[in-house]
Amino acid sequence: MPERLDPKVDVVFKRVFGSEENKDILMNLLNAVLGLTGKQQIVAVKLLNPYLEQEYIDDSYGILDIKVQLGSGELVDIEMQIGDRANMERRSAFYICRIFGDQIITRGRYQDLNRAIGINILDFVRIKDSQRYHTSFRLRERDENIDLTDAIEIHFIELPKLNEEMASYDNPLDRWAMFLKGWDDMELLERLSKEDPAIAQARIALEKMASDPRAKEIYEQRLKAIMDRNSDLYEAELRGKREGKNEGKREGKREGKRETARAALLEGLEPPIVAKITGLPLETIQKLKAKL
Repeated sequence: MPERLDPKVDVVFKRVFGSEENKDILMNLLNAVLGLTGKQQIVAVKLLNPYLEQEYIDDSYGILDIKVQLGSGELVDIEMQIGDRANMERRSAFYICRIFGDQIITRGRYQDLNRAIGINILDFVRIKDSQRYHTSFRLRERDENIDLTDAIEIHFIELPKLNEEMASYDNPLDRWAMFLKGWDDMELLERLSKEDPAIAQARIALEKMASDPRAKEIYEQRLKAIMDRNSDLYEAELRGKREGKNEGKREGKREGKRETARAALLEGLEPPIVAKITGLPLETIQKLKAKL
């Protein structure tokens, strides 16, 4: 089997989908995510931050997204994440609102602002209130479900929620999701490649990247950086939980001592004696007595 690289690692994802030579692959993915068919399909895109090798070397912890302007003028930001970052929803909203707001307004014509669409492909579950692996959000009236505007739209594609039994090979987005999940399954890739010429192209791009020693080196550096970052975040979370638990125990002990001190003061014991019994500072005992 030819060697392959995981397309869920953002450095690979961006080279496969964010290179000038692979625009057809990118347009196919965008049409699948946005559900565009027939005359509505995207037929032209402009890469606003095309693949550049240097950015992977200099920014091993940064976000390597793909920014695109469609032929219609709409702006799209695509991000692939294999590790759960805190506040993913707020961060995504911040980025897409910034893209929308950074547009130049001419003659005060807000109606000329192009739509901004965020697409987040995640190798973890983040939208826990939904069973669907593809969800999309807009500014919407809560009770009557009326769109305020379609100017800002955010999509989440949570790969773990889709398994092969649920996937439909007639659905373009299901095919892409299974490609990203099953990148190392030769039998699955053969079937997907026959079903979808764009996936066949993406498969070739993956194999080409894996055969390039320099590209493989960058991939391994990036993968190590991501794993180190995820490990650091996990350790920080565990440390926070431990410290919180220990602080809770300490606070419980302190409160227990204060309760003992209150009871002793109510019995008429003098503060110096209560301080000696409980181990609390005399000043604390005197404050407790003043309150009593």
